[in-house]
Amino acid sequence: MEVMSDRLRCAVLGATGLVGQRFCQLLSGHPMFEEPDLYGSERSENERLRDRLKLADRPVSGGDLLEKEIKRLDTDVVIREHYDAVFSALPTEVAGQVESRLRNGGVTVFTNASPHRMDPDVPLVVPEVNPEHLRLASNRGGSIIANGNCSTIGLVLTLAPSRPLRDREGERGDNAGPLRRRLPWCAILDALSNIVPYIKNEEEKLRAEPRKMLGRLKSGAIEPWDVEVSPFCTRVPVRRGHFEVVEVTFRRNRISRRSYRQWKASGGLPQEKRLPTAPERPIIVRNEPDRPQPVLDVDAGSPDRARGMAVTVGRLSYGGRRLRYSLLVHNTIRGGLQARLCYLPRPISRVVSDGT
Repeated sequence: MEVMSDRLRCAVLGATGLVGQRFCQLLSGHPMFEEPDLYGSERSENERLRDRLKLADRPVSGGDLLEKEIKRLDTDVVIREHYDAVFSALPTEVAGQVESRLRNGGVTVFTNASPHRMDPDVPLVVPEVNPEHLRLASNRGGSIIANGNCSTIGLVLTLAPSRPLRDREGERGDNAGPLRRRLPWCAILDALSNIVPYIKNEEEKLRAEPRKMLGRLKSGAIEPWDVEVSPFCTRVPVRRGHFEVVEVTFRRNRISRRSYRQWKASGGLPQEKRLPTAPERPIIVRNEPDRPQPVLDVDAGSPDRARGMAVTVGRLSYGGRRLRYSLLVHNTIRGGLQARLCYLPRPISRVVSDGT
């Protein structure tokens, strides 16, 4: 791992929510960051993180962060602090306006919310797939770097091996579908032993976001990948993880085993830089007929700080123009945190200047 001379100052917005507390867990004791300042709504002002902690699956190491008071979010205050990075886990209904104000004030914002994802000047990043898109954020004082929909991230990470094949063969794109996704998180007990066959806005995100993530950066803009995604999303009562069944149909016959070999050797800039929260293998292939399973595989990834950052693939079958597989992605760790904790402001400047 590259060692920095001094750690970065950062803040977490929406620190009392589910994704905000994931940030606190992963930033706690992080070798590149100071302990983050915490911001929330008026309801949590002056409370301590210890009093609001909801997640018990992994600890927040170090008492200092647990004892930190949560401040009421004020964009002027955040701008004056001159943080190296601000991690936004704000609700969608307030995130767009707050994040725009911070960007205009010169702040680098890494957001998990959806309002800015499809903005033409906002990179939508899967670190192992499209780091070159970060150049969109390099030409201004402040910037927004967005995280995709949590299910989109797992899908894009496994579809990415198709892009080099397309480029070498001169094809314009593939048809990926149908895709059936089971979205597990549900806030009401009525979901137990039940399936809800519709999730508002989820299918729209899965149609649009992969095209941007897998697109080419040309002349300062992203040219979307010519791919059609046909999702069908349902909500099922699983505590953690998004499970997807994917069928990819290529326009030309291919040796689909190439995707399998590239999954086995998967990696990218986060692995080259040996960043602390980057998994050694971002895609883990299981050969057992009954894997992946949320109970067994949702926390896949090593070293320990990267648990939950790996996507697990199984039930692989291929032949002719079709490739089928299932995948499992952690919804609040790889799905909620990956873009911000794999790329920090200083590594971003190196990525852009190195032309990678």
